[in-house]
Amino acid sequence: MGYGRWLPAIIIGTLWTCGAQAAEVLRAAFEDKALPPYYMGDSTEVDADRPGVSIELLRAAAKEAGIEVEFVRMPWVRCQKSLQKGEVDAIFNASFKEDRLEFGVYPMAGAKPDPSRRIATVAYALYRLKDGPVSWDGKIIEGLDGPVGAQSGYSIIEDLTRMGIKTEEAQASTTNFKKLASKRIPAVAALVVTGDALLATGEFANVEKVTPPLVTKDYFVMFSHQFYDGKRALAESLWGKLAEVRERDGGKLYAKYSK
Repeated sequence: MGYGRWLPAIIIGTLWTCGAQAAEVLRAAFEDKALPPYYMGDSTEVDADRPGVSIELLRAAAKEAGIEVEFVRMPWVRCQKSLQKGEVDAIFNASFKEDRLEFGVYPMAGAKPDPSRRIATVAYALYRLKDGPVSWDGKIIEGLDGPVGAQSGYSIIEDLTRMGIKTEEAQASTTNFKKLASKRIPAVAALVVTGDALLATGEFANVEKVTPPLVTKDYFVMFSHQFYDGKRALAESLWGKLAEVRERDGGKLYAKYSK
C-alpha cells in the first residue's frame, strides 16, 4: 500500500495535535522587591520552589483557563509603564487607582473593581519612632514634623496626599525605614507585610507600627488595553478562574508560606 493516500491525513492530524497543544502565552510582570507571602525575594528571578502566593494562584488559574504564564520581574513603576506600552500583557498586585485606567483594565463590576475577582487583600500601616509624637486615630495623622516616607509608585501616596500629608518617595521600603530610624523623616507608610517583616529583622529596634491600619485594599491582576481589547474573553476567563482558585486553594497557600 502506498503512502500517498495517508499523507493528507497525517498532515491534518499533526496540525490538529500541534493546535491542541498550543496555549496562549501571557506575559505578566510583578515587582522585583519581596512582598511576602505574595512574592518572595528581592530579585529579577522567580523562585522555583517558593515563588509566593500570588504567583502560585495566578499560575494555577491560568492553567485552568488554558493559558501559560511567562513571569517578568522589574521595579513597580516600570511594570506600570510596560503595561501602558503593551510590552507586558498583565501586572499584579495592583490596587485600584482611577488614573491607572488610562493604561490598564481591572475586573470591573459597574464603575468599581470587582472584589470577588481580586488576587489579594493587603493593608498599609503607619510606622513611627518608639515614643515619638506621631499618632494615627483612624482619621487624622498628627505629630508630623516632616514628610511621610512612601514607596514610589504605590497607591498610598495618593491616599496621603488626599489627607493633606506630604510624602517623600523612595524606591524601597527598606530605604524609608533607614531614614526613619536615623530620624530623617518622622514616619513611614508601608504595606503591613513589608513593614512587619522589616521590624522582625531586628534592624529597626527604635521603630514601631501604629494601629489601626491606614487603609486596607484589594489588589488585582490588571491587563493592558492592547491585550484586553484583542482577547477580552480570555482575560475575563482568567479573572473568573482566579476567583475560584483563590477561594479553593488560598487557605492552603497562605498556610504554606507561614511556615
